[in-house]
Amino acid sequence: MSEARPACRRGTPTGYGDGVGSGARVSGTARLLTPLLALVLVASACAGSEARARGRADVLRLGVFPTLTHAPAHVGIGAGIFEEVLAPTRVEIRVFDSGTDAGVALLSGSIDASYMGPWPAISLFLRSGGVAVISEVTVGGASLVTRSDAGIDGPEDLHGKRIAVPSVGNTQDIALRNWLHDHGLEATDEGGDVSITEVAAAQLLELFRADRLDGAWVPEPYPTYLVDEGVANVLVDEADLWPPGGFLTANLCVSTAYMEAHPDVVDRLVAANVAAIRLTRSSPLRAQAITARRLVWAGAPAMDPAVLDESWARLSFSWEPVPAAMDQVAHDAYEVGVLEEEPASVRAIYRLDPLNRVLDDEGLPPVEVSG
Repeated sequence: MSEARPACRRGTPTGYGDGVGSGARVSGTARLLTPLLALVLVASACAGSEARARGRADVLRLGVFPTLTHAPAHVGIGAGIFEEVLAPTRVEIRVFDSGTDAGVALLSGSIDASYMGPWPAISLFLRSGGVAVISEVTVGGASLVTRSDAGIDGPEDLHGKRIAVPSVGNTQDIALRNWLHDHGLEATDEGGDVSITEVAAAQLLELFRADRLDGAWVPEPYPTYLVDEGVANVLVDEADLWPPGGFLTANLCVSTAYMEAHPDVVDRLVAANVAAIRLTRSSPLRAQAITARRLVWAGAPAMDPAVLDESWARLSFSWEPVPAAMDQVAHDAYEVGVLEEEPASVRAIYRLDPLNRVLDDEGLPPVEVSG
């Protein structure tokens, strides 16, 4: 297994969002996403041949993020599960800071599969049909934290404030904008006065301490880490905004071109993911220790084990699909103006035959997504 941090990995860039679906018209906030659409088109053209998008059976290029919501990926890598189950296919690991970056790489053929949040997957699917969700991974684990000395006790205190997200147009950005709208607020790019900016999670502590940020809507372990460091308080635990078990934060996605070209490799990838989730659930202390090491390798700061333990308690890991959550995220994107027309359904994004073959081999019940 080889591992590389991609050249596209960012510090504190000013990129844009994930794009909109084919047939969906762009309006309002969605105008912010057009530079990324252009980038995706250029990247796809530069990728060259169809052969690049189809990839190779002997290599699987897999994207992961330095977040706890991708813990099964880190466990699968660190425990050697991916290497063993995917053999003879060699796994190349690429690290990204957000679903925006991973989505561009996936659609351009620079990677074959990636762990990512629901909105990047949905936006790529709506735009191109070129991505499929082959397993869910993580439920829970994202919050809005605000700087301890920023004087923010409620949404009314966010006027004129600077709030970070991993990427403008990613899952946390959609959640933040939706929550702001619910409280009569808007981002500056929508005509309001709340500034939303992209920040790599590893830089959050420094920027909070320098009073350059007032808050951040980010996945675990970063909310718990910032609170533990004494620089932040939790204003919104996103889990409180969802029904129990409905707060989806990570899927395992694959390029449909790669899936169609190499179905046996995708079957083994799903099997490795299921094995990693099982280890994550059955041996949480071992899984936490592996994940802690992998997160540091991926660029996260070293954290007290107690921070990871507390973060871990905010998450649950499962391969079971949560289609209602995917529907809700698509609806939220429509509500905040990223899509002018609400998609009738996004459930066609699921391609669960590989997962059901794995579950059948293990004597487990199949999963289904209706509608």
